Amino acid sequence: MRLLAIGIAACCSANIAMAEDLPATAKAVDGLMLSDLDVRQDENRLYFVVPPGKPAPAKLTLPRLGNVVKSIRWIGEDKATMQVKSEPTEWTIDVSPQPANSAAVVVAELDAPVELFNKTITARPDKTSGIILLPAKYASTHGEKLRFEPQPHKNTVGYWANEKDFAEWTLQCDKAGEYEIDILQGCGKGHGGSQVKLQVGDQSLDFVVEETGHFQNFIWRTLGSIKLAANDAKEPTTLTLTPQTKPGGAVMDVRAIRLCPKGSTRSFQSELADPNSLPAK
Repeated sequence: MRLLAIGIAACCSANIAMAEDLPATAKAVDGLMLSDLDVRQDENRLYFVVPPGKPAPAKLTLPRLGNVVKSIRWIGEDKATMQVKSEPTEWTIDVSPQPANSAAVVVAELDAPVELFNKTITARPDKTSGIILLPAKYASTHGEKLRFEPQPHKNTVGYWANEKDFAEWTLQCDKAGEYEIDILQGCGKGHGGSQVKLQVGDQSLDFVVEETGHFQNFIWRTLGSIKLAANDAKEPTTLTLTPQTKPGGAVMDVRAIRLCPKGSTRSFQSELADPNSLPAK
């Protein structure tokens, strides 16, 4: 009986310590369950809690999310010690050794509250500008290699080495009218020139990928305009990017697409990993 009491006390103290390490507002994530781990969320953080008495796993595997992953660390650490590796439908994290001063909790810092991907996330217009932003993290990718890469320095639809792979987004349009379409694209040196079709319903725009000197040198380009009808969330519109040719090793990287009411004011500032590699014009 004494041994049993000691065991119960040890278990309870571990649980109390765990509760103190997690924010009081941390709650379970509906629809996200991992074997032998308690998954919780609070604001922009995702917590993977190792149950008391269980060893920390060598690897975490989870379905891809609709989020950028800013950093991953043990809860007792100040700096990131882990990285996410992305595949088309799942992500893995190689778990670093647990520090002696840290509870058995892995923390993933996200760009926003966790969004379960569930194949599609519908983008909606900005309430003020009416611009519909389609970030890479909302793209549904199809094919052999194409995927969303959630690392903050990438944050892109990438690995577009197979020209048969394609990407699509779903969107809701609240106000019918003419919309200009911009794309935030990057393309490494020697890989430009792919021909791509952008399809929205029965309308399409063809464009040629511009070389930017680095796949994470992202530049905004206006591809043309289309007309959108108003729709609701139950019948969203689909936008698809489909390569037609690929003269280089990869088609491009895409960080975002936006549909802007004609004449909208917006920024065209580039997002550059290596400004010195931009091609001279």
